[in-house]
Amino acid sequence: MRILLFLLWLSPCLAQDGRYERLLRDILIFDAHIDTPRYLMDEGYRLADRHSYYELDIPRMKEGKMGAVLFGIYAQPQDFAPQLWLPRALDVLDALHEEVRRNAGLMEFAWGSEDVLRIHKSGKLAALASLEGGHLIADSERVLRNFHRLGVRYMTLAHFANNAFADSMTDQPLHNGVSAKGRALIAAMNRMGMIVDVSHISDKAVLDAVEVSRSPVIASHSSAKAIAPIPRNMPDEVIRAVARNGGVICINFHAGYLKEEAHAVYIRNRPKRDAEIKAVGRDWERVRAIQRRYFDYMPRVSYKELLRHIDHVAKLTGPDHVALGSDFDGVSGMVPVGMEDVSKYPVLVRGLIEMGYSDGDIRKIMGLNLVRVMRENEERARGMQ
Repeated sequence: MRILLFLLWLSPCLAQDGRYERLLRDILIFDAHIDTPRYLMDEGYRLADRHSYYELDIPRMKEGKMGAVLFGIYAQPQDFAPQLWLPRALDVLDALHEEVRRNAGLMEFAWGSEDVLRIHKSGKLAALASLEGGHLIADSERVLRNFHRLGVRYMTLAHFANNAFADSMTDQPLHNGVSAKGRALIAAMNRMGMIVDVSHISDKAVLDAVEVSRSPVIASHSSAKAIAPIPRNMPDEVIRAVARNGGVICINFHAGYLKEEAHAVYIRNRPKRDAEIKAVGRDWERVRAIQRRYFDYMPRVSYKELLRHIDHVAKLTGPDHVALGSDFDGVSGMVPVGMEDVSKYPVLVRGLIEMGYSDGDIRKIMGLNLVRVMRENEERARGMQ
């Protein structure tokens, strides 16, 4: 009898393990937002080398069964003079292209949704680029078109400050959402097939962008305010609006965005931390030490909080409208326990299995939802020619 009871207990576990192994054999894991390119530019960081710091390199991407990543290109408006925003973005984008070329046997630049699928099927890693903030294009649609020609596949309308196009959620309202210039910009992005990204912008600006855009938008690295009520997260009504036009919310892994208690400590300490970092300049090892020390002040946040955010959006909108937007290498090492770097993505696959998600829905959440949004933007752009 004991043997029979043991076998009855063991059978579902073995079935789950079988599902997990089958999924990991060919699943496309696609992250919508990782900020590694600035390290390529500033520190000579090499993707082929395994590192004990930062969150992404090729060995760990392989361990994590990663298939594709949209790398963030940015110059924070508060860190660079306006005349340096565009040159900085071009330099960082060039560094990314050079690093992909340097590792051509392992990764390839993807120019569209079909490239992502082809490169993944070939066993290589697909690299794509995005712009984080409309301030980077010098208020010029021509500059934006050239970024698109260089492989940029989405742009965040604003970053940490308002710009000519939209209000930032971390600035005082200027346009009451998206400006007239911003509406024209969204139309131009639709025509070229570039995805409109609504992370970082105010709730009103998100609603405006969804109203204006003829193609699905994404929130490339945002989490759910219903789970963690902090300014950078999205309320349910905004999440629903993004989903209504076919868009996707890509959940941010920042520990302070996943749990309110961690955010309170992070925000309280941020001015002092940033002042210390500014004082050491480009001594990157000391910068990382300061970041680690301030992260240690925060309460630990489990990767299960990340699963809670994914589950909330999936239940609110359906599993077609949630994806991953880790913000790895852009969160100053403030990562959840159990989700420390890109090698850990399989933890999410197992977690979603345990939460009762089907194989098809897990594949959507882990990557195919992003491919679908890319494809729809491409197809609608072709229809506007």
